[in-house]
Amino acid sequence: MAVARKAAVAAWVPCRSWGWAAVPFGPYCGLNTLLAPMPQRAPRWLPACRQKTSLSFLNRPDLPKLAYKRLKGKSPGIIFIPGYISNMNGTKALAIEEFCKSLGHAYIRFDYSGVGSSDGNLEESTVGKWRKDVLSIIDDLAEGPQILVGSSLGGWLMLHAAIARPEKVMALIGVATAADSLVTQFNQLPVEDFGRKTTFLYSD
Repeated sequence: MAVARKAAVAAWVPCRSWGWAAVPFGPYCGLNTLLAPMPQRAPRWLPACRQKTSLSFLNRPDLPKLAYKRLKGKSPGIIFIPGYISNMNGTKALAIEEFCKSLGHAYIRFDYSGVGSSDGNLEESTVGKWRKDVLSIIDDLAEGPQILVGSSLGGWLMLHAAIARPEKVMALIGVATAADSLVTQFNQLPVEDFGRKTTFLYSD
């Protein structure tokens, strides 16, 4: 048990003689690969572990305020994009925050409009509006290059964000990305629901 506990701690704390840097992304890359260790770098390992995030709100003219929590740190930053009606306090969002703390990297997690602590009405939410939420986080909060981590529907929005902001998105990590699932469910809906389903998917 003691050996296992020591191994778990070792997995979270960077080696004293190594720093961390991002590398180009490709198939099967995860955060461990993207934030791969590189020698001869001065580490920032213990101070980051003591950081805490507090709830903040992003004010947007004519759009709902977005609730978010931001961890300051080095570049590249990581943004977690949650799944359908998931909030920023889910298991994956919190686990990635702890991982970023251990490496000293910047991190942002947030709630879509109409979800969690953000303003807005869920019944009026659409994929198009949530896409705008993601872009607002990238444009107004994120500093420097970003790694987007999208879960489920968040993976679909992550792809749209990468197309819209190629200069800021350096890598993508999909967790059960629901791109094909969304399109499949869209095509399976009955014809009489076409207007309603089109509004959900594409309305701004």
